Amino acid sequence: MNNFHSTGFSPPREQLADYIQQWTRASISLIDIRHEWLHGQQENTNHLAPASLFLFSYGGAADIQLNGTGYSIDRFGFFHAGKGSSFSVRAGDVGTGLYTLLYRAEPKSVLDKHLKSRHDATPFRECYGFEPDDPLFFAEHLHRMWERWAGGKPLDMLYSKAALHQLVYKVYEQLERGDVRRLQPDAVSLARHYMDTHYHESVSLRRIAQYVHVSASNLSRLFRKQQGMSPQEYLIRKRLSAAEQFLRTTDANLREIAYRCGFSDEFHLIKTFKSVRGITPGDYRKLHTIQMHDSAMLLPTSIPYAGQRPVQPDHETTEGEYAMFTATKGKMMLALLGLTLILSACAPATTPVSGNTSTTSSNPNEASATSTAAVTTHEFKHAGGTSTVPVQPKRIVTDWFYGELLTLGVRPIGYPEYLLSEYPYVKSDGTEALGDSLEQVVDLNPDLIISTWDESYDQYAKIAPSVLLKTTMPLKERMQKLGELVGKEEEAQKWSTAFDTKLKQAKTNLHEKMAPNTTVTILSIFQKNLQVYGYRNMGGEVLYKMLEVQPPQAVQKLFVNSDKWNANVSFESLPDLAGTDIILTVYDPEGTGRQKLQELQQSTVWKNLDAVKNGRVHVVDYYDLFYEDPIAVDNQIKMLSDLLTQ
Repeated sequence: MNNFHSTGFSPPREQLADYIQQWTRASISLIDIRHEWLHGQQENTNHLAPASLFLFSYGGAADIQLNGTGYSIDRFGFFHAGKGSSFSVRAGDVGTGLYTLLYRAEPKSVLDKHLKSRHDATPFRECYGFEPDDPLFFAEHLHRMWERWAGGKPLDMLYSKAALHQLVYKVYEQLERGDVRRLQPDAVSLARHYMDTHYHESVSLRRIAQYVHVSASNLSRLFRKQQGMSPQEYLIRKRLSAAEQFLRTTDANLREIAYRCGFSDEFHLIKTFKSVRGITPGDYRKLHTIQMHDSAMLLPTSIPYAGQRPVQPDHETTEGEYAMFTATKGKMMLALLGLTLILSACAPATTPVSGNTSTTSSNPNEASATSTAAVTTHEFKHAGGTSTVPVQPKRIVTDWFYGELLTLGVRPIGYPEYLLSEYPYVKSDGTEALGDSLEQVVDLNPDLIISTWDESYDQYAKIAPSVLLKTTMPLKERMQKLGELVGKEEEAQKWSTAFDTKLKQAKTNLHEKMAPNTTVTILSIFQKNLQVYGYRNMGGEVLYKMLEVQPPQAVQKLFVNSDKWNANVSFESLPDLAGTDIILTVYDPEGTGRQKLQELQQSTVWKNLDAVKNGRVHVVDYYDLFYEDPIAVDNQIKMLSDLLTQ
């Protein structure tokens, strides 16, 4: 196909004349005229044209996908595509109006077929797009055509058919003048389209760049310039939007939603959701249920129209639903903050209300007493900025770092239930299991909140002094930072010294007793998937980095220069991936993992592995490897060393 856009939208004069003749002589049947308004970020995707079509976009920015090529338009765009073409439209922030006109063209004579064959081209199959030099003509003309076509009367339909020829004349008049401002293919638009349709898969920047035929660095630069975010950030938002849709409209559990939306597991979904949205998926689902009930009571029975755009309440659109949720959440946080301030006002005068270490009083004796009794504070730098926090906090709430704080001699008063309930090493006495409600955190009256999620930190900071720490810090650096935060620097240093000694001895003992040339593979059956783990999680950091046990070369290649924690693998790949020893875990909350385990153990590939034949498969409880704090690491060092030397 000789696409206009591939030749600068300027076909040779002779070919253009042939196109005009074909339009003049062909039998044209108008099939349908459609009009719709897409709200901000709403999509009309993955359509196949049942006939040749004209598409006119107006009223706001939009991304148009035409046969796999992406175009970005600012206000107006006019497109043509042949029968069977694929097209998608995504509205910008303010929304986009669309007119779609479908028609069928049949040649009338042998002469028409000859005209078509001279350049092996026909205007009815061409795919192109341009910015009209008179966009208001197209907007008004198509609107009149749509109104008359919708009337359904024979005379109205005759008008629409006649008006089609006027539309075609306007298009070719601009083409013949040669002043067409063609729409250039847009790599960023195409990248967004790829992520919109493949977000549930494993998607890398390199793969996207290959798809749009630009380098990864160039794509990242263009994407950030146009979208104000990286491709990876866009992908996360797309996955979260899909998760929100499932949370609002289905009763699927978090594991099912996580897999459908491209997250590795439900923990990944929960972490990401809280980090970006500032709320857990469960809390989001509860709030939306309340909104649905309110909407049922408050919505009018009909929705009025204003001009060409339907006027709808905010909660009728995806964007509006989240905006409504945000407003509701903001009001709740303001109420909680007000409650906190009231409680502070009613508290004894010795309780500080700012970062100062003393308070001012007109009575010298009273001032002296207040200064002595005040809780001292210090400035602490963290990932979220600098916060004024107690030197020795007594009531800490945290959404991570449980074992780290216990090791420092500090027991948090609040910790997420989904993590606390599975923690296998110590009893949870003295720590309250937190659900999804912020009110529960307020009720605990914390004097310090430690978060590892950006959005959660912003909310927690309205309740009590808060800091943001990231889990990407190495264990020893993490302990040093936490020791500085909670006034336990000496305890952190003692732990670090003791840990180095213990690890050195454990590593020496292991390598003395372990069989020569031992290699270890960490496998996990996670529901229906078989996964292999690398250097970052599920015992990988302990085994490969701390104890310096080698994984097989195939595993090394799989995770070299990669930040990923795990990879799904097939049974057939196991002969290359399996080491002399295999650490095997099964995550099986719903019974699907046991079935996968049986399939694995009954497979010929599994039975023929040397580790299986030699009895070197070590089955470990999933949560014995999940946590990565000092208590968990101590237990993992001993457990893994014992397994490899037995």
